[in-house]
Amino acid sequence: MRIRYKGIAGGLFVFSIFGSLTYGLGWSNLLAIKAISYNGTDHISLINDQLVESQSRLVIGTPLARINPRTEENTIARLEWVKEVTVNRDWITGEVKVDIKPRIAVAVFRENSPRVGPPRYLGGDGTEFTSPINFKDLASITLQNQSLADRELVATFVSNLPPDLLKTLLGLEVSDASEIFMTTNLKKSGLRINWGSGNSSSDIRVKSGVLRSLLALRENRRISEVNLSLAHSPIVK
Repeated sequence: MRIRYKGIAGGLFVFSIFGSLTYGLGWSNLLAIKAISYNGTDHISLINDQLVESQSRLVIGTPLARINPRTEENTIARLEWVKEVTVNRDWITGEVKVDIKPRIAVAVFRENSPRVGPPRYLGGDGTEFTSPINFKDLASITLQNQSLADRELVATFVSNLPPDLLKTLLGLEVSDASEIFMTTNLKKSGLRINWGSGNSSSDIRVKSGVLRSLLALRENRRISEVNLSLAHSPIVK
C-alpha cells in the first residue's frame, strides 16, 4: 500500500510542477512581453493600427506563450505593402522582434481619369499594391482599357520579364488589342518594343533572347523600335 501511495504522491507532485510551469508560461507575468521592436520599416504606426484592428495579442504584458508568431505574421502580412514578415520571441529578455520586408515598386499605374486614393504600384513579382513609401522616378503603366484583365496581363508580363530587361523599363502601355508596348533605356535615345499580345512565360523568354540578338547586331545601333509580335520574324526600325 505504501508503494501505491508513494506512486500517487509522486504523480501528484509531477502534475503540480507541470501545472505551475504551464501557468507560469501561459498566464503569469513572469514571461510576458516586455518590449516589441520593429526592423525594416519606419511605418510602425500603420502596423500597430493593423494589430489593434485585428485584436492582436502582440501587446506589452501579454504572456509570451500566448503569442502565436504565425498568426501575428499573417495579420501584418495583410497590409498590401508588406512583402514578408517574421515574428520572433526572445524568452530570456521578453522582447518580441518583428522583421518587415516591404514591397518595392518598379512601376506605377497611370489612370485615365482622376483617382481618389493612393496610387497603385506594381512590384517586380507582378503584385499590385499601395504603399506608404514615396517611390520616385518609376516607370509608368498606361492601360487603354481600365480592366482587370489588362491589369493581370501587365502583372504576368512584368513577373516573367528577365531582370536585366526589367531594370531598363521606362513605361508600359496596353493597347485595345491587348498588345504590350514597352519603352526602355536600352538605347540612349530610347527604344520602344512591341511585345505583341498573348505572351506566355515561354513567349517572353524566347522574345527576350531575340531582342538581345537584335541589339547585338552592328547594323541595329541606331534603331528606335522593335516589333516582337512574331518572335521568328521580328521587325526593327
